[in-house]
Amino acid sequence: MSIRYKTLRDLHAEPVTVKTDVSGPYNALRGTDGKLYPASFEDGGVTAILTVPAGGYEFEPDTLPSNENDVKIGYTGAGDRFDITVGGSVFASYVYDEKLAKPYLGPIMTPFGESYTRLDFETKEHPHHRSVFFGVGDVTVAGAGEHVDFWNEPENCGIQHHGGIENVVETAAYASFDAKTTWCAHDGAPMADAVATYKFYAQPEGCRYIDVSITYTASYGDVIFGKTKEAGPLGVRMADPLRAERGGYIANSYGGRGEAECWGRAANWCVYGGRLSGHDVGVAVFDDPKNERYPTTWHIRDYGLFAANNLYFRGGLTIPAGTSLTYAYRIVFFASTADDAHIADRFIAYCK
Repeated sequence: MSIRYKTLRDLHAEPVTVKTDVSGPYNALRGTDGKLYPASFEDGGVTAILTVPAGGYEFEPDTLPSNENDVKIGYTGAGDRFDITVGGSVFASYVYDEKLAKPYLGPIMTPFGESYTRLDFETKEHPHHRSVFFGVGDVTVAGAGEHVDFWNEPENCGIQHHGGIENVVETAAYASFDAKTTWCAHDGAPMADAVATYKFYAQPEGCRYIDVSITYTASYGDVIFGKTKEAGPLGVRMADPLRAERGGYIANSYGGRGEAECWGRAANWCVYGGRLSGHDVGVAVFDDPKNERYPTTWHIRDYGLFAANNLYFRGGLTIPAGTSLTYAYRIVFFASTADDAHIADRFIAYCK
């Protein structure tokens, strides 16, 4: 029942999926050295969190008596939030407060108890930038009226109405859930249905991934995303001390540095980091190679906005009625320098 895997690069708590016919009550892989790695056995494959040097390996399915990095998704009872805990501590929260125009994921906690991202409900500067969110600033249903803004939040903005949390999964290797929303004009007219998927891995607190995707379905007619700078669809707002204008840094996969070399440029990934309370931290976003017009262009700013945006730099698009469009990304939260976090190697692992 051995499972073979070969990697050309060193892996650092990396989620790896391998085809296998093995099934049963297993939640780990055991290496030839006896080390156990948390794993999830699914139909036709296994996903495991591996830390190994480059080379070839054989693993046996096994059972993990306990996992200090267990991931759990728990309803808080507050009516509008799910908490994601890793190793018993809250790492992130999904918030769908109906008093707000759109849901968000945040805060995202560092190992030392501060957030990588900004959540400031008093700020007058881009108050709609809440931690990690989805938005598009120019949305129209063909023949159905005016353009609607789902990015900014003027009085007549679009509303992403919460439709429920579904498909909650918890395994030794990861936990995930789907969050349904209906994107409606301010008067309540539905414009598109959306399902966002969030996946969290059983990784050490020094570097953790969140895989996010959003699938738009044109349920009410052709959906037109206009050529707009105010879009991601993925947006990340960095914690204020990490702003490039305050000493933080911006870089991309082609060696670009700073807003001047990264804003509006296509790249496989971008990274934004700096010092937070004396600690090196950063966030990287990987564009999924299956996304339309990959690699994405980036709306990344010195003042702390970090967004993947094809719409402004490459023009709008239409989702024909009855069809769907999916965007997917990996967000890497690391408590180190970008070099020490091996961002380029992690992107290769993501693609493979």
